[in-house]
Amino acid sequence: MTDDLDRYLDGEVGADGLSASTRAHAEAWNRMVESFRTTAPSAVAPAWLEQKIMADIEALPRRGALARMLEWLMNPTPVRVSPLTTALVAAAFTAVLLLPQGRTEVALPAPAAVAGVEPVVYVQFVLEAPGARSVSLAGDFSDWEASVTLADQNEDGLWTARVPVRPGVYSYMFLVDGTEWQTDPRADRYQDDGFGNRNAVLAVAASQ
Repeated sequence: MTDDLDRYLDGEVGADGLSASTRAHAEAWNRMVESFRTTAPSAVAPAWLEQKIMADIEALPRRGALARMLEWLMNPTPVRVSPLTTALVAAAFTAVLLLPQGRTEVALPAPAAVAGVEPVVYVQFVLEAPGARSVSLAGDFSDWEASVTLADQNEDGLWTARVPVRPGVYSYMFLVDGTEWQTDPRADRYQDDGFGNRNAVLAVAASQ
């Protein structure tokens, strides 16, 4: 990625200030992001997450909106991203990096199905736990081992993790500080666990 393209993605310069080759790279990025936004399943975030993102944007005035959006996508509730979409994004990124100077077109390979490979869907889990020292995740998809660790990257009490799971219906809970089990307050459904608690229920559909 060139310095000019990096400044464009950060919102420091407009497309008019780019060279022809760099503008082609920028347009390829714009098409890739727009394709992701229009084709990714379950791409609409809940209202509370939108408010959180807008608050973070207002708190970081020196960074470009497009760059922050790309960062949020990479550190991606649940928000589901299919492996096919991830592969296309990676292919587009590689094509832009390898595009020779002076070229104005980007040719992307057509996606091909992989026979015998069971699909997975990436699900983003989120828990607000201000003051927590650690948050982990356990559920049917991990045989109820709290092996998935969430991260509070901004140190604002919002813990997140993106987990690959196969299509199906799963129960899960969060484990805070290694001792306190908490259900997901934003889950779509719940079910009793037989011990007086409620497990959150997540239904993951296969990506089309």
